Amino acid sequence: MDGETRGNPFLRGNFAPVRSEDDFDLPVIGTIPDAIAGSLYRIGPNPQFEPDQRAYHWFGGDGMVHAFEIEGGRVRYRNRYVRTPRWQTEHAAGKRLYGAMGNPMTTDPSVMGTDSGVANTNIMLHAGRLLALEEAHAPFEVEAGSLEPVGYRDFGGKVTAHPKVDPRTGEMVFIAYADDPTPLSSKVSWGVAGPDGVLIRRETFEAPYCSMIHDFALTDRYLIIPLLPLTGSLERAMGGKPAFAWEPESPAQLAIIDREKGVASLRWAPVSIGYLFHVTNAWEEGETLVVDVMRYPQAPFFPLADGAPGRETGAFSLRYRVDLSGDEPKAT
Repeated sequence: MDGETRGNPFLRGNFAPVRSEDDFDLPVIGTIPDAIAGSLYRIGPNPQFEPDQRAYHWFGGDGMVHAFEIEGGRVRYRNRYVRTPRWQTEHAAGKRLYGAMGNPMTTDPSVMGTDSGVANTNIMLHAGRLLALEEAHAPFEVEAGSLEPVGYRDFGGKVTAHPKVDPRTGEMVFIAYADDPTPLSSKVSWGVAGPDGVLIRRETFEAPYCSMIHDFALTDRYLIIPLLPLTGSLERAMGGKPAFAWEPESPAQLAIIDREKGVASLRWAPVSIGYLFHVTNAWEEGETLVVDVMRYPQAPFFPLADGAPGRETGAFSLRYRVDLSGDEPKAT
């Protein structure tokens, strides 16, 4: 890979940066039927400049979109950095300025408090707009085709990487964690944008602690948000320890919200300790919610709260069944 470096595992092999921006036809072996046409987009982190080897985390690289355009039996490839305000600031300076995942201890004082969004985790189309998303900022729109920057879309604040589009209504449902001007707060929000991309609703509630909430589940009636002990702590970060760390002493719970009633209907269902990055499916069976996830015994890629390395584990398929018929929801 053209940006491969030694040392940090997130800068080697399949994780190594790809820093060139290209535009060319791909070779086709055989024939692509004319009926197969359209664009495939993928996105991932690619640090524009050499990061701090000791502190760099895979999740903190600048976003790069890769587009495969299929038409008339041909495949055209194009890739571009997502030109966020952070990317433009560092590009103008010709060097790295921002710390790993926004850590103020490793950020240059000249950019402290400025926008640090990387738009590197997911890319989706909604209301005719191509949106690049990550955990801590609003979606950043790029032009379909050219991949030129358009700018942030306003949904009332940050939006996590995996919104869901309701197939019945075309609405986009999203969540946001640490949703407060104070970094790494315990506030969580959820919201809805209409099929036209205009914000309809956004509400916020206080969770027991700050958790990295990468994904959530959606059914016809309910929103299910996992609060799991990959915790965020500003105090810990300012003390030189990891901003996000595995802290299994914190309780694991599912926040359940009726989509019509909103935060007023919030209920918590305790679950066993573990971590999940992605939900695979969710639906209702009468008064029972069924939620399929890929669950880790503990969060991979992250250290313990004291800075010691975490245990690398694999994920396995798990099904939560949440009984809503009683006063308190019960999950098995």
